[in-house]
Amino acid sequence: MTESLTSLADNLRDSMEGSPGMQELQEPQNPLHTISVPAVKTGLKTAPAAETGIASTVESHPEGKDVIENQDASRTTAETHAAPAPQRLVEARPARAPAVLIIEDTTELAEVIQATLERMNLVTAHETHGARAVARFNELQPEVVLLDIGLPDMNGWRFLETIKETHHDRMPIIIIITAYGDPANRLVGKLQGVHDYLIKPFTADEVEKVVARALNSAST
Repeated sequence: MTESLTSLADNLRDSMEGSPGMQELQEPQNPLHTISVPAVKTGLKTAPAAETGIASTVESHPEGKDVIENQDASRTTAETHAAPAPQRLVEARPARAPAVLIIEDTTELAEVIQATLERMNLVTAHETHGARAVARFNELQPEVVLLDIGLPDMNGWRFLETIKETHHDRMPIIIIITAYGDPANRLVGKLQGVHDYLIKPFTADEVEKVVARALNSAST
């Protein structure tokens, strides 16, 4: 019985992993070669997280300097995605201010009118003669015309007939400048489509009120 137990123990010892008799069952040697990597002192007390047991290479710094974490980390999501194209800027352009053409042969009076209208943030132009006023009217395309009846080369009614021939579909608001505010002249003006009158002499406040009233009527 004792000999049987001894023989069984010998057989078990011979069959253990690493025994000479079991060389054919050993795990084949890895064909890859390994090299020794010098250890880098990181100052970290935590054990390496990699399964290989090799700590990730980090840059060491003298004591007192900050250690940049994740210095070899892959780029962030924001870096790997293309930056969105900037939105196309739309240039804000204010609407053109209403334009007023002043046709008056008395320069001093025209300058007072022009200064008053510019304080109202209106675009202004001034002409003393009817023929030049027609050319300026075609260039400016004003919303309002302040028209003196007595001009050196033609009267104001003739100016109105001229622009009606070419701008009958888009006539401006006409305000007559005159020294005659009698009913006969007002009737003629009404037939010509005149909106309002400025009776000489008038003040800057009257100019502002008449023009403002004309622009308000055009916007309604």
